[in-house]
Amino acid sequence: MLPYIEILGASIPTYGLISVLGVLAAGLVSLSIIKKRNVDVYSFLTTAIAAAAGLFVGAHLLYSLTRTEDMVYIISHYGDYDGFWDFARDLLQTMSGMVFYGGLYGGLLGGFIFAKAKRYPVGELGDAFSVFIPLFHTFGRVGCFFAGCCYGVESEFGIAGRVYAVGLRESAKRFPVQLLEAACLLLLFAVMLILCKKEKARGKLIFVYLITYAVLRFALEFLRGDEIRGRFLMFSTSQWISILTILWVSLYLVVDHIKLRKTE
Repeated sequence: MLPYIEILGASIPTYGLISVLGVLAAGLVSLSIIKKRNVDVYSFLTTAIAAAAGLFVGAHLLYSLTRTEDMVYIISHYGDYDGFWDFARDLLQTMSGMVFYGGLYGGLLGGFIFAKAKRYPVGELGDAFSVFIPLFHTFGRVGCFFAGCCYGVESEFGIAGRVYAVGLRESAKRFPVQLLEAACLLLLFAVMLILCKKEKARGKLIFVYLITYAVLRFALEFLRGDEIRGRFLMFSTSQWISILTILWVSLYLVVDHIKLRKTE
């Protein structure tokens, strides 16, 4: 596709540039929500930094779990390397990818632990992040399209272009699932923003986002063509996580509703 663009003679990764724009756009929207709810901006920014750290760790960790066979192969062939640094280079390259769901839950966990420790308003911050995440993710999926990753299945309705596949680059006509997901995420962002402004499900919007995205992601996974993301039985790694997310969030909301009924 277009993995790099030239700016003033320098090659800039398209994905990185679009992601930065996504952070800025989503951040501005989230800050406006925080200010209207009289929540300290500093608490949002510091929680966002903690969430970003969790995102980085979680995204790489889940990716590594989907590449266990490659990691075992590299470790078992340690003696074939010229030295430790050659071995470490290949091992780190195997762990270098990122998986969205790992980043999502790593980020939410990191932000939650930090906010609870600082006694920040977790519910209000969660509402802001429920708007931030789908907008940022929209930009991210457009970046995936240009970078040639997270590509779709081969299809006559697809777009021909360069994509990355199992460490190689191949050219094929593939369904632009990245752009379809970006469009769905933009719609989800609009819905979350409306709910937030109307103060619907206040303090629990993050759960609305999680269960909605899980349904969306489960369906879109059938259009994905990058087997590198991992599979178990009939579903991909992300589909299993989507199923667990739907079950967990549904159970949480039911239990929470029962608790509220008992206190009335």
